[in-house]
Amino acid sequence: MRRYWDSRTTGRKLVKVLLAIFGLVLWAGAAAATPAGTVIGVRGLCTDHGHVLNRGDAVQISDTLNVMAGGNLKLQMAEGSVISVAGGSSITVASYESAGSSRAVKVALTQGLLRITSGTRPFEVSTAFGTAAVGSDFTDWFIKAEPDSAQVGVLSGIVDLTSNPTEESVSIPAHWGTRLEVNRAPVPPRVWSQSEFNGFIRLTE
Repeated sequence: MRRYWDSRTTGRKLVKVLLAIFGLVLWAGAAAATPAGTVIGVRGLCTDHGHVLNRGDAVQISDTLNVMAGGNLKLQMAEGSVISVAGGSSITVASYESAGSSRAVKVALTQGLLRITSGTRPFEVSTAFGTAAVGSDFTDWFIKAEPDSAQVGVLSGIVDLTSNPTEESVSIPAHWGTRLEVNRAPVPPRVWSQSEFNGFIRLTE
């Protein structure tokens, strides 16, 4: 009788454990399937792991998006931020969180140019040389990644740029910009001319 009882109790515990594991798998799958954003504009050839993107397509965490030269891609993230990706750019949605009041966006820019309009903090864009992070409640800004440098220009708000190797940072206010070169601290920010901004605006429209 004791053996039968122990066996039945063990069986019940095993069922509970299996159900718990199954529930976690379902939760993880649902979280992974939750879109980080949606394509709201496409011009030219834009792909996600080789899949041609169209207006209305969902973008997930870990997706890598490539925009061919002459093209443009606009994403609206689930929390409302808008990312405009210029032609010749490649970005990866590194991580995304939009649960209740907790919001965080991390994007990796391998090459090319982004324009970001966001009211989300933290919002970070990493490049090979450093990371740019939103430093105010609302920002409209650009970040460009090239083979040997990165540039940041801010139309409104504040963006902080930190060098990966030196860990030195600068804060870039509205209408200012700066650049970051290999193995160096960020160049002190300066006022950008309207023509400098116009060049970036034209490429991301």
